[in-house]
Amino acid sequence: MSRQDALMKALTRSLSGGALDAIGVHGVELLEPVETELPANVLRMDRVWRTADGHLFHLEFQATRETTLHRFLEYDARLANHMRCPIRTVILYHASISSAPEELNIGTAVYRVENVFLAHVDGDRALDEVEHHLRDGRWEPRDRLRLALAMNMRLSDPLRAFDRVLSLIPEVRDPSERELVVSALLTIGEQALSEEQRLRLRRELRNMYRLVDEIFEDGRREGHLEGFKEGLQEGIEKGIETGIEMGTAMGVRRVARNMLEAGMPCEVIERATGLSRDEIEALRKQMN
Repeated sequence: MSRQDALMKALTRSLSGGALDAIGVHGVELLEPVETELPANVLRMDRVWRTADGHLFHLEFQATRETTLHRFLEYDARLANHMRCPIRTVILYHASISSAPEELNIGTAVYRVENVFLAHVDGDRALDEVEHHLRDGRWEPRDRLRLALAMNMRLSDPLRAFDRVLSLIPEVRDPSERELVVSALLTIGEQALSEEQRLRLRRELRNMYRLVDEIFEDGRREGHLEGFKEGLQEGIEKGIETGIEMGTAMGVRRVARNMLEAGMPCEVIERATGLSRDEIEALRKQMN
């Protein structure tokens, strides 16, 4: 199973069983991921699943405010034409975003999305609820997202909240549930973290959870993740420096190669280098 397959499988389970109720998205039961690279040209959506009612659930993760919905309209129009079934689109806004358009009228049609603003959710209260549930032995699917997305919510003290998140994860008694929390945190929850917090999060979690290996170290040729932080910093710095100096496609690919060696997610490499998913996977095969 590839790293991307493992990630999507874990994320599907993380968001199932009513977990999305924690952010106000109700009535969604995910069945399986759907390929999101649409035909005609390279157009990749964040995440799409088939749902139990035969529809599609399209979830976008946004760290910046969308001023127009034209991009999402294009996504969903192509997806609808390709899959021929109704689509429900939810845009999850991280951190400080508190407003965004939810409707686009193009004359011949009106396009609507559901916006979820985590800045409107009390993160301290969410962590309190998780802590109470853990103390009482009463874990529920919504607690996965409360814990995974707490750092993207409204917080009185983000630094203290981050320490609480790290301390509460090991308290989740069920190993499979712990892995689901970690998968959601590493895939959709870490956008609100500083680079230092991301490194600390991965350094602490990689020693505890098998899923971190599957997500961030494709293949695990030596069965461990020694020197992840050092490799990540050195790989990014060396790759970016080389890319700037050379100013050519070779430089861009070297950046991507270093990021792959550092175990960074393919989605991050795509955004950082502009390479397509196929080009990145071809580089990965050459490295292997």
